[in-house]
Amino acid sequence: MRLTGLDTAFLCLDRDASPMHLGALVTFRRTGLGDPVRVAALLAQRAQRLPELRRRVEPSWNPLSAPTWADDPGFCAKDHLQVHQLEHHADLESAAAVAAELLVHPLMRNRPLWELHVIAGSDWDRFAVLFKMHHAFGDGLSALGIGLRLLDEFPRGGDLPGSENAVNGTPSPPEATVSGRVWHQPGDVRSTVENLVGWLGDAAGTAVAVLRSARLPTPGSPLVAWSSGRRALAMASLSLRQVRRIRRAYGGTVNDVLLSVVTGALRDWLMARGNEVEGLTLRAFIPVSRRSRAVQRIGGNRLSGYLCELPVGEPSPTERLLQIQRTMAQNKAAGTSRGPGAIPELADRLPAAVHRIATPMAGQGAPLLFDLMLTSVPVPNISLTCDGAELVEIFPMPPLLAGQALVIGLSWYRDRAYVGLHADRDGLPDVKKLAEAVEPAAYALATLVE
Repeated sequence: MRLTGLDTAFLCLDRDASPMHLGALVTFRRTGLGDPVRVAALLAQRAQRLPELRRRVEPSWNPLSAPTWADDPGFCAKDHLQVHQLEHHADLESAAAVAAELLVHPLMRNRPLWELHVIAGSDWDRFAVLFKMHHAFGDGLSALGIGLRLLDEFPRGGDLPGSENAVNGTPSPPEATVSGRVWHQPGDVRSTVENLVGWLGDAAGTAVAVLRSARLPTPGSPLVAWSSGRRALAMASLSLRQVRRIRRAYGGTVNDVLLSVVTGALRDWLMARGNEVEGLTLRAFIPVSRRSRAVQRIGGNRLSGYLCELPVGEPSPTERLLQIQRTMAQNKAAGTSRGPGAIPELADRLPAAVHRIATPMAGQGAPLLFDLMLTSVPVPNISLTCDGAELVEIFPMPPLLAGQALVIGLSWYRDRAYVGLHADRDGLPDVKKLAEAVEPAAYALATLVE
């Protein structure tokens, strides 16, 4: 099976200092079992039975052709799992420090592109699992689907139901299908070139919209940084009941409320650093799922995106939320296929030959298109366990793009919303201060509706 254009783009974006790994740091409350070595063995046993996790990338001998997914004949899930025992004062923060180091290590291309790490400590009443998967393997909802099938409640065979759109909170429109890939006859170069020209024509409209949205980053912005290859993770969590109370008062979606909370946290954090915020707007790229309930198969990337202006310079929490609601409503009304945020769709329409040449250079230009990326992945509202240990927290950690200092992942599960901040350690050494600003920003908005 050939990699799609978007899958190939994620492979081509890989850099030593900015690898394209999706991650999620998940904590479980220990039970009488919950031994980390036992948990790792159980996860390996379950992963061994998942066909998606057996696939590795096979490069094509044709330089114009996309690589393929192929089963690894020597696949052993145990080779992809490690246990990390924390020595002293084990807690979420120390587990995050280990996860930050693990996230930046490259995945070996000669085997399936994923890893699982169990992180525990004798004096901690929890253990953590870091799921690390290359973005070429799939998007956030795909990773969630795979991760769920490693838990106690889900079968290891078959497919999960299609996921809801993480941004809209409603079923997504059917995914756009690119049919008739040009690589059926690798030796037919003329056919390849003819199809390439046709694809470029189809993509031209989206490309124009994307390029027109380019602008110079805000001078002195701490969100622009040379990729150091060093990482820091910081986390925050919020009462989901409080978030939903705000949504009921002002309308919109849970995601709109979380975006406004993050905007308020960015404002307070920047002001504390001494940065000028008056009139400041930061542009966020928000990936949007193109999966539908009818799409059963897990795996691959089915994404588009929106660009959302975050009104950091607006002092009123209520007005920030209303502005974000209006922007997101306009994005949804316009659709995802041809707007300036349709960067993933543009990538999916281009063949491997273009990605090999252009994508590594284009990847350096992310700060020209947006200031940071914000992803959202809701988790099913059911009790989830691993070896009987209750899932407590889930912090998504999207990949950090070249030239950017911060990416933020949002999720919500049961009665809490979770904010994962994945930062360049050298470019943003005070990312924990930003995490600490999240809860007060939510409180400032919530007090206006009480």
